Amino acid sequence: MFRAACFAFVTFAAAGAQAQVVKIIVPTPPGGGTDGFFRVVGKEAEPFLQQNVMVENVPGAGGTIGVAKLTTSKPDGLTLAGIWSSPLTATPHTLKATPYSTTDYIPVIELSHTPYVMCVDSKFPAASGADLVAELKKNPDKYTFGNDGIGGTGQLSAARVYKALGVKVRDVPFKGAGETLTNFLGGHVDIYVGSPAPILPSVANGKSKCLVVTSAERLPALPGAASLKDLGIPGEETMLWRAILVPKGTPPETIAKLEAAFEKAMSTPATKAYVEKAGEIVQIRKGAELRRMLEAEYASLGAVAKGLNLQAQ
Repeated sequence: MFRAACFAFVTFAAAGAQAQVVKIIVPTPPGGGTDGFFRVVGKEAEPFLQQNVMVENVPGAGGTIGVAKLTTSKPDGLTLAGIWSSPLTATPHTLKATPYSTTDYIPVIELSHTPYVMCVDSKFPAASGADLVAELKKNPDKYTFGNDGIGGTGQLSAARVYKALGVKVRDVPFKGAGETLTNFLGGHVDIYVGSPAPILPSVANGKSKCLVVTSAERLPALPGAASLKDLGIPGEETMLWRAILVPKGTPPETIAKLEAAFEKAMSTPATKAYVEKAGEIVQIRKGAELRRMLEAEYASLGAVAKGLNLQAQ
């Protein structure tokens, strides 16, 4: 009887441990670059966390709905957010009431970064970044660009480039790179502005061509795309980065465990292969360094939004 009771207790305890699944809230629809990234990295983090990881997509309002859900979650290390830059440093400048402040979450670790890309259909009348600029200048407000949402980093990155180049392109916001890609491939917008990963297969099969990246330097994954230095405006660089957040109040030892697990996950063969294929670069920042980067980018993108007259709405 005693041994049976002990066995039952151990079985129950094991079941309880197995139930401790780590959930990553991804504030985009399925299918985009951020979603794909955190599905791969979450899976690779499982051996280091010694826990299973699941992704929950919570899209909407430029990513702020998902981040808001994270900030109201229990700070026990079982609910994280896997985010890209927009919901923290861009969208708050163009939403009247962002449902969280910078003190409602703790940035744990930055994992990667990459520029946004500007891509067109293979039949578009431009073969280079310079050609694209010339075509847009010749036809103000004729073309449309799809992006990751109102006030998002994708929208701001493209708008600041277009303004610096003196061209006018109509803005069509979606709920993430996945939706942007679907509408671009469906012919509903002329220019895809988003992360490289979703568009690369279409580039590989010859249906699309990427002509500009929003970084000062060229991107190895798209060597033919013009950099902002090539276009004479290197100071207008905007990078897309991905990071893990937890709710405020999460214990320091839990944060340290998450930092270690996700940093190790970024060095596995599967993650390295995914990052390279996606056109991204591993970038690890943690703690005070990461917080300083967020604060600096928040300020700089706020100035961009103000300069572009993108009003809170």
